[in-house]
Amino acid sequence: MSDEKKKEAQKSIYLQYDGKEISIDAVEKAVRENYDSIKKGEDPPEDIRVYLKPEDRKAYYVINSDFAGEVDLLVD
Repeated sequence: MSDEKKKEAQKSIYLQYDGKEISIDAVEKAVRENYDSIKKGEDPPEDIRVYLKPEDRKAYYVINSDFAGEVDLLVD
């Protein structure tokens, strides 16, 4: 085995539902932006849990085990 670092494969994960699609990276970005718009830099995220619920067209989240929110998914 050589000393060269193994190059990690690029990955893209998407949620597809009802003829629409969103990347998981876009969901994470929306969650962080929503949280930051509310917290204004206070209490930076250390733990983020996201629950995708396509039938509601929502991603629900909990940050730092004490703040819950939601963002819209799969909207036109």
